Amino acid sequence: MNRVLAIILVALGIAGPAIAGQSRGPALDASTLVVGTRAEPKTLNPVAITASESQQIAALLFQKLLAEQDDFMSFKPQLARAWSFSADSLDVTFVLRDDARWSDGEPVTASDVRFTWQVETDTTVAWPSASIKAHIRDVEVKDTHTVVFHFDQRSLYQVMDANDGVILPEHLLASVPRRDLKTAPFGRAPVGNGPYMLTRWDAGQMIELSRNPKYAGVAPRIERVVIKFVPDAVTLVAQLEAGEIDLLESLQASDLAGIKSKRDDVQILETPSRRLSFVAWNETRAPFGDAAVRAAMTTGIDRDGIIRNVWAGHAQPCTSPLLPLLWAFDPSIKPLKYDAKSARAALEKLGWRDSNGDGILDRDGKPFEFELLVNDAQNRVDIATLIQAQLKQCGVKVNVRVMEYGAYIDRILAMDYDAAVVEWKVQTKVDLTQLFATSARRPAGYNFIGYSNPRVDGLIREALAQRDMQRAKKLWSEAQRAIYQDQPYTFIALPHELTGVDDRFCNVKPSPISTFTHIADWRICH
Repeated sequence: MNRVLAIILVALGIAGPAIAGQSRGPALDASTLVVGTRAEPKTLNPVAITASESQQIAALLFQKLLAEQDDFMSFKPQLARAWSFSADSLDVTFVLRDDARWSDGEPVTASDVRFTWQVETDTTVAWPSASIKAHIRDVEVKDTHTVVFHFDQRSLYQVMDANDGVILPEHLLASVPRRDLKTAPFGRAPVGNGPYMLTRWDAGQMIELSRNPKYAGVAPRIERVVIKFVPDAVTLVAQLEAGEIDLLESLQASDLAGIKSKRDDVQILETPSRRLSFVAWNETRAPFGDAAVRAAMTTGIDRDGIIRNVWAGHAQPCTSPLLPLLWAFDPSIKPLKYDAKSARAALEKLGWRDSNGDGILDRDGKPFEFELLVNDAQNRVDIATLIQAQLKQCGVKVNVRVMEYGAYIDRILAMDYDAAVVEWKVQTKVDLTQLFATSARRPAGYNFIGYSNPRVDGLIREALAQRDMQRAKKLWSEAQRAIYQDQPYTFIALPHELTGVDDRFCNVKPSPISTFTHIADWRICH
């Protein structure tokens, strides 16, 4: 039913005050945004979060010193109202707002900033992004509202490195033993300094955020944000179609026609994303420790065909872990061509043969057979199914294992898998440390494939130390090429972000940083 007809029915007393066909519930009103998601956070403690969906929620509760802009290189004031470099560029000083408050009313101080850095770099805590702070040798409190970050080297990313990670409340967390910090009750009852505060958490059902009355910035027009947990992707889309949720990210191309046929009041927003779709090969498990085997796998996977079949044009090919949105991306890397016969020949050259005529290659009496892990999002299941059929043509048996999202993430981070179809949200900083440096192998970082290449390690270190952007870009190009040659991932695609949102909300402009980055600018139209 369209909105005009619904309004007429309301006027006639035939329908209630909500739009007909929308089940918003008695507790919800026009100024509440209902967001659907499949993954319930395990915690909202920023140092314990590993999933991007949870980080996106936490970003509504907590603030950084500065607000990163969509170009990924510039910043605007947030908790800090000003910042400046020392004469030798080794120190960055931040001056905090004097009106910033935690949601419990306590002031945000420079001591909170130093405490946060101490937590982030404490090996007992093991914050997964700790490498970002590697070149900050100290954080000095000058006075209540002034803090200085002391670096041991100059780089293009000193401000971003200082800024990365939200600020934590020292007055609530200082007494918690560091070994217990990630599992502390704070994760289920966080006290933040952002535009929203947590007011309700029904396990397995929903999280409710309400406007934070202590927030020092401009209050968002949306009074409440309700995040509903709906594990099944089909049900999520059905709830958007029924008006039970207002916003749903990561729609599939196959969903669009059905949504538009059932609701003409849903905007479909298509934007570039930071999502990278790939197959991760666990190099600690045979035979994927061999780069030649991984290259053969990539050659045997029809990536262009997957893009056509799965995303219907709403994605682009990929050859690098750095995105085209980033200044250091190298567009000249040529992808390995899909050729099933060449892939099989490459494996035969490595000693794999179909010795018993069953169609599966084997070596030393063992068939080339592996489990391909995938979560239960339909597009990723489709990718895995296509890969299974394609590699079968190369003499490789793929056993697809579909798992619930949380269990799937747990197995990947535990490196308890052979190979996995993964979508990863790439960070906005040009830095390959977290995914590919030897030092970031699990559990220290997000190198969940066990990749190690001393040359890549050296290129990363050298590039991060550069102040000259052109020199840094050359080094990053070399690193991207070395990684592509090693094929630790089979890079598949860069999916576009497809977001459905009720047109009751205006000026909704999803950012590559986060869908909710510009929520302060959103308007309630009617």
